[in-house]
Amino acid sequence: MTRTAFQTADFTAVPVDDNDTHVLQPLLDRCEDYHQIAYGRPALPDQARNIPRERPPTLAPGQGHLFALRDAQSGLAGMLEALRDFPAPGEWYIGLLLLAPEARGHGRGEAVLSAYADYARVNGGRLLRVAVVEHNDVGRRFWTRVGFQPEQWVGPIEQGLRMNRVLKMTKSLG
Repeated sequence: MTRTAFQTADFTAVPVDDNDTHVLQPLLDRCEDYHQIAYGRPALPDQARNIPRERPPTLAPGQGHLFALRDAQSGLAGMLEALRDFPAPGEWYIGLLLLAPEARGHGRGEAVLSAYADYARVNGGRLLRVAVVEHNDVGRRFWTRVGFQPEQWVGPIEQGLRMNRVLKMTKSLG
């Protein structure tokens, strides 16, 4: 039986084990628009397998969360990758919220974020963090619209073929 972490009207968030991240590769391949903005190139063939390796080395087992967002037909419509209690207890860092191009719009991203915020709150989260690439205007507008506040610009940071500045943003779950 598949475990469900949280749900929206359109999607069911199913945990993905670190050994099964390859199931997300087709989604990463379909989201070339995001990869071009963030990395200046399409997703690498092993991009999904690298997700656990890209986490901070100081994380304890279980701090990294990876969810496949499944539609009503169990198709892969998106993903959410996050870190629990990072960089401090009660702070949850969203590394990536990505919806397939055909799944975007109609408030679906906002619904996923709202359901995830509830999930975080129930599990001890009091603050959500995210970092948005400077050239991702659509992403920055999304995070602002759903209540995230700018904290600080950092970088430039090397990401793929790009040197990116990123805007750190926060949202209280209080």
